[in-house]
Amino acid sequence: MRPAFSVQDHSISKETFDLVDCVRCGIRLTNPRPEPTRIGSYYVGEAYLSHTSANRSLRERLYRWARSWAIARKYALIHRLQPNGRVLDLGCGTGDFLAHLMSRGYLVQGVEPSLIAREKAIADHGLSVVPSLDQVTAYEKFQVITMWHVLEHVADPRAVLKKLFALLSDRGLLVIAVPDRDCWDAAHYGPYWAAWDVPRHFNHFRRQDIHAMLEEHGFVRLATKPMWLDAFFIAMLSEQYAGASPIGALLKGSMRGLWSNVVALCSDRPTSSSLYLARKVEP
Repeated sequence: MRPAFSVQDHSISKETFDLVDCVRCGIRLTNPRPEPTRIGSYYVGEAYLSHTSANRSLRERLYRWARSWAIARKYALIHRLQPNGRVLDLGCGTGDFLAHLMSRGYLVQGVEPSLIAREKAIADHGLSVVPSLDQVTAYEKFQVITMWHVLEHVADPRAVLKKLFALLSDRGLLVIAVPDRDCWDAAHYGPYWAAWDVPRHFNHFRRQDIHAMLEEHGFVRLATKPMWLDAFFIAMLSEQYAGASPIGALLKGSMRGLWSNVVALCSDRPTSSSLYLARKVEP
């Protein structure tokens, strides 16, 4: 392992963690990682927005609007590539995305480790949600598996991809969205870049990292797409972590998020997050 730099958990614990680069594969890792018995405590807090439906502060309202907009875009993407079938969503949070798919006729299954988020998904939407991937039954294959900003959270992404390959039907669609540490805003904000999100993010990927793992596990890549909206939210949080006022974070974050997207549009650098589409093709 090669040391990179240290990052503070700005949102919950205020603890500091080191980032190190794997010399063999190049993936950047959070070190040390909290023990499995402790990691849950780093997800408990009003600042962790994906596990809450709060709508009080400006940041929470912006997040809720962005999530609603994103759900519609996610559905359109999946419907175009796979108009029906069974969908498994890892890290389904409070279940809004799966509920939208279910209302459009898909059969859905969720995986969510957080007890609070899982119970809310079940109570609010009547979803089938289990706490771990190991509890997903494989008596019938899934036509779509999605991981929206989840792979960076798992301890062993290769083991997860191996399990997902087994759960997908032939020609099944795999959708992965993760932050991309090669983006302009990651370089600009350095240790204040909000998408490091230590210690919840164990892994910090580049495009070549995801491409290599997909190929390694037998998936055929369809496309790697930009995620334009993420830059604005990540830049606003990063400005806040760097000490800006709420209004300053909104204004400066909007400008720098826009600039990050311009850089991605005019060069080969990625947006703040990247979306990967792949299919399982039986040999």
